[in-house]
Amino acid sequence: MLKKETMKYYLPVILFFLMLIDGHMTRMLGEWTHGVYMPTAHFLILALLCCSLKFSKRYLLITTIIIGAIFDAYYIGVIGIYAVAIPVIVLLMYSMKKIIHINVFTEFFSMIIFVTGYELFTMLVQLVFKLAVVNSTYFITRFLGPTLLLNMILFVLFIFPFKKLFSDE
Repeated sequence: MLKKETMKYYLPVILFFLMLIDGHMTRMLGEWTHGVYMPTAHFLILALLCCSLKFSKRYLLITTIIIGAIFDAYYIGVIGIYAVAIPVIVLLMYSMKKIIHINVFTEFFSMIIFVTGYELFTMLVQLVFKLAVVNSTYFITRFLGPTLLLNMILFVLFIFPFKKLFSDE
């Protein structure tokens, strides 16, 4: 929608708002299910998937490190978990871009892989540093499963608007 040169100034603000939408939507869905299921929305990862096709690796890595540090400070209180996890996901996006042919079908399955890897990485780091205690059965059935289902739905609904927003037209 905007030129790439113009969009690079707006992108950090857009990613910041997507991070906030992720957090608030996750909280809302958790309240709707009365804490039984904890689906996590990942608009940020979907936007980064679209952005990785248009922006340079260096620019996106610096932006995601800053967004990850803000995410850590706002939601966790321990800086480092998401400041590492989000740039690692972006690095994987750039690595996969070189290997696979990019189309909507491969982007859908890439989104599933990225969300799963993101959630597993952050949970393992929290377990290692004893920031969380989680039963693996609970994690898979009540957290990861609903998270993947929600993000599959979000992908189907928002991939084309995000592609249009981050296109270089």
